[in-house]
Amino acid sequence: MLSAASSIPLIRPITDLRTQFNDVCAQATEAQEPIILTKNGIPAYVLEDCATYEAQVQHNRMYLALREAEIEERYRPEPISAEESDARMVEIFKMWGLDYA
Repeated sequence: MLSAASSIPLIRPITDLRTQFNDVCAQATEAQEPIILTKNGIPAYVLEDCATYEAQVQHNRMYLALREAEIEERYRPEPISAEESDARMVEIFKMWGLDYA
């Protein structure tokens, strides 16, 4: 996940994977943000720690579930109660494989 405090992306040449693999992996784990790997000076790949990747995927799923609920609520022809809305949110979150607390 990109940190709000860090505005400069982490950039390394792809050859570092061959020559400094452990250092690149340690940096990805410590920084908890993607490292842009360049090939001939051009961004080619992104490397990130698995925990960071999973957190981003979870964040995206939650965002999409909330967005879906928001769209559904906006275009619902009749008003619904808070209890009905909560029940629908639980249903949407379950569909996306998320916990709704």
